[in-house]
Parts: sequence; structure tokens; C-alpha cells
Amino acid sequence: MISFYNDFLTCGKTASIQDVVGHINHVRTMAGVDYVGLGAGYDGINRTPVGLEDVSKYPELFAELLKDSTWSLQDLKKLAGLNLLRIMSQVDQVREELAGEKPSEEIIPIHDIDTRWPCRYKFASLDDTRT
Repeated sequence: MISFYNDFLTCGKTASIQDVVGHINHVRTMAGVDYVGLGAGYDGINRTPVGLEDVSKYPELFAELLKDSTWSLQDLKKLAGLNLLRIMSQVDQVREELAGEKPSEEIIPIHDIDTRWPCRYKFASLDDTRT
């Protein structure tokens, strides 16, 4: 999910729609069109790209993306929300598969994790819990 926080887009205090388009295209190139979406972050950022101050500006973003012939209408639908809906459907399937399972509360030894992260719980995979 692409953040619109200026510092993430340009490593500076200012950014533009073109910077967002460039970032979206980079993620698309690296991960594929099926794995990119719009996260924006309007509820948690204090600087937004010029021209993308709120969601009412999304049409301008999509207009810019439409100028790029590598984006099909189906690709833009995926970016706009189909990818997110697909993933949430998969999350629902996993929830159903794990119904009744208890989460692991085993503490991960500190030397097994990056010490910058406060979470030390080990989450068991399906393969670990079923024999």
C-alpha cells in the first residue's frame, strides 16, 4: 500500500503527484501489479504531495497514471482496490482455516530477532501446529 508521506516519496519535505506516480511504478516493477495498492496515510501524516491533499484528488492521480500506456484499465482497478479486496478475501479464508486454533504465546529469544523491534512473540505457522 503506497504511502503518500512526502518524506517516504522524496526523502524531503515536498512531493508531487509525479513523485507518487514514480513510486507506484517502482513498486509495480518490483512486486507486480497484483501487489500494489493505495494506502495514502491521510490519517497519520502531516505532509502530503502537492495535488494529493486528500482523497478527492484521486481522479488527478489516476489521470496521470492513464497517461502511461503500461497501465491498463484492469491494472488501475487493481490499484484502486481490487488487490486489497482479493487479499482481504484470502485473510478471511485463513481465519476460517484457523478457527479454534489458539495463538502461540511463546517468547522469542532476543538473540533471534532484531532488537529494534519490541514484539517478541513467536507466531506458529500452520505447519508447526499440525502433524
